[in-house]
Amino acid sequence: MSFAIARQAIFDKEGKAFGYEIYLRRTDDLEKYPKDIPFNKATFIVSELLVEIGVEKVGEGKRVFINVALDSVLNKTLEILKGDKLTLQLIPPQVSIGKVTYPNILKAIDRFKEKGALISVTDSIVNNGYEEVVEKADILEVSIKNYSYDMVKDFKSKGKLIMFTFIEKEKEFKQALELGDLFEGRYLGDINIVKKFEIAPFLKSTLMRLLAVMNVADSVKEFAHIISSDVGMTTKLLKFINSAYFSPATEIKSIDQACSFLGMDNLKKFILLVATNDYVSIENPILWKKSLRRAIIAEFIALRTAPDLKNEAYLAGLFSLIDEILHVDKIAFLKELRINQEIIDAFTGKNERLAKILKYASALEDIIGFQVTGPQVTQTPGGEHDILFTISNETGIPVDELQNAIQDAVSKADILIKI
Repeated sequence: MSFAIARQAIFDKEGKAFGYEIYLRRTDDLEKYPKDIPFNKATFIVSELLVEIGVEKVGEGKRVFINVALDSVLNKTLEILKGDKLTLQLIPPQVSIGKVTYPNILKAIDRFKEKGALISVTDSIVNNGYEEVVEKADILEVSIKNYSYDMVKDFKSKGKLIMFTFIEKEKEFKQALELGDLFEGRYLGDINIVKKFEIAPFLKSTLMRLLAVMNVADSVKEFAHIISSDVGMTTKLLKFINSAYFSPATEIKSIDQACSFLGMDNLKKFILLVATNDYVSIENPILWKKSLRRAIIAEFIALRTAPDLKNEAYLAGLFSLIDEILHVDKIAFLKELRINQEIIDAFTGKNERLAKILKYASALEDIIGFQVTGPQVTQTPGGEHDILFTISNETGIPVDELQNAIQDAVSKADILIKI
């Protein structure tokens, strides 16, 4: 699926370009944000592309405005961008931020301002109790179609700039000129594509960064620190650990608790799963769900037939369709990520034991049928039914247990794809 980095000009009262707001869009719909992309990932993608293309080039020497949720302010990629050409358009967090994270966000905003960045806030920030963020703001951003006159006057009295957006008519522009300092909208200029791109390179970049960190982490405590530094991943881990996937006896509320519950091997799988899920579920959710089911079934088969390969079996299932999903060379992609050679050998056939487990998992996943009443195993004679008996005979796993494993994979994959 093709995406684009797009931009729209922001003008001052003299009609000169003050800067450009930068958007992440699908190439077939430049007007709307693609809602199935997690906002923190959009921030990362936009930042990476701005680093690659160059802020000066994208903004033609003017400022670039980037939408950033409060929980994404700590994104390290943003810090690479040239501060005196950057404006952060802050919006409320997409996931809840705790008492420890919020002060760190305020410190990060201060660092950006020290480098020359401007801070813009929307009325949603003002109305949701983020007083300390509002105090640090340089710009209030409001829609010409719906704004508080008192809020605008209050900001102006404090020497802050007012930016009116969604200006689509001459009448709206004239109205905005009375109170505003900066102006944006289709009446003044359309959204234009800066660069088209595919999602695969960003998944690769994310996974390589995480794998590098994971390779030096040698304790549950270190993994807890890695996860705690990412607000989005923290929220997802707690959601995951308290879901029907595990059904803990009591709610797990801390990251340290969650990490201890999962253990080292499961933590590594979780981090890879979440990072991949955010990107691949956007690109092809149907094939990604098949991959998740294969991973769960492969791990089950390995536990019964080759326990020493259970982790490798899970990851082999997880990446089994990555070539079809991202339109990449599977072996080359996994080698670039430095995925364990044993897993790569499952796809080349060199690792015969793991290849056989993956073959069984794929065959079992393929017999899942969906009907109005929900997912169930199809039982047509001579086809899928024979596959169950063949795999049962070759693995020694009873047919009813294989059927239960398939059903378990269906329900767990549904949980995982929603994390």
